[in-house]
Amino acid sequence: MTVVLGLAGCTAADRAVLLAPPCRGGAGAPQPVEPVPGTVYAWKPHFAADAGGAHIGEGEPEAVPGWSAVVSLASSGFTTYAVRADGTVWAYGLGHKGSLGDGDLSRHAVPTPQQVPGITDARSVHVVGSAAFAVRADGTVLAWGEGLLAHGGKRDTVRDHVASPIPVEGLTGVHGIAPGALTALALRVDGTVAGWGVTITEVLGERADTSVTGIRGVSGVVSLASVGGAVVAATAGGGVCAWGDNAHGLLGVSPTGGQTGRPVAVAGLVTSSRSPAGRTSPTRGTGTGECGPGVAGRRARSATGGRTATSPPYPLGSRACRPRGGSGPPA
Repeated sequence: MTVVLGLAGCTAADRAVLLAPPCRGGAGAPQPVEPVPGTVYAWKPHFAADAGGAHIGEGEPEAVPGWSAVVSLASSGFTTYAVRADGTVWAYGLGHKGSLGDGDLSRHAVPTPQQVPGITDARSVHVVGSAAFAVRADGTVLAWGEGLLAHGGKRDTVRDHVASPIPVEGLTGVHGIAPGALTALALRVDGTVAGWGVTITEVLGERADTSVTGIRGVSGVVSLASVGGAVVAATAGGGVCAWGDNAHGLLGVSPTGGQTGRPVAVAGLVTSSRSPAGRTSPTRGTGTGECGPGVAGRRARSATGGRTATSPPYPLGSRACRPRGGSGPPA
């Protein structure tokens, strides 16, 4: 029996989060998926910055020039990125804080796709805030754009934005990166999770550091989503784990509210399904389900005027109440 002392000042939501059962990890890892090259279509104007976001999505979509063999696509809402079958990365839209990876930190617009220099072996491309990440064939990651994220969370680099791709130090064996706003979460090929960036709602675990580190208490992950101030992970055993903010009930704990950096098991969820909106959503059921390498987020207007999956802004939840004495739930 777990005994938690000193919880008199906690809310019911805080107590529920503290007493939630720990994540049950185990063996398992995300499986590689053979990409099928495709053509990318977009609505005019080709990037939001050109018209202040007006009239985006009207009319019929047109093929993006040169993007006929694309295997991965991502967008920040202002800049759109693609990986072609030959491993090169291309981008267009609004350049800000180096987001185009073209060596220019100034605010400038590029209306047609241009190659991001120095990348020839990319497997996928991902966006977190104003930073872009290319996962290479060997599992290492190249980054450019917003300083803190591109430099792997090093605190002294907040304003040191990156105009051209650089390696993210300490990050290897990466399968994919969840789209987000302030925090980068990487799913590794061994089923573990690493994260870096801002950790307002404890999405980087129970720590204050912002640099690249592994998330404790979760393993065997096959699919990962960063949404609503929380992180949700589907495991190889068919279970679902979550940590971070429970303001929206994403930790599966009732009543809603509270937060924790300790991954907890989401009760009653044994499978995952892809919703029409393009997000990977936990559902109640008894099947095993199939979890792909994708990550989830709201549907947002892309830089092309089309729609792509990206995460919503993180709500600022109150700090979770912690026990003043005794022992908490097992880690």
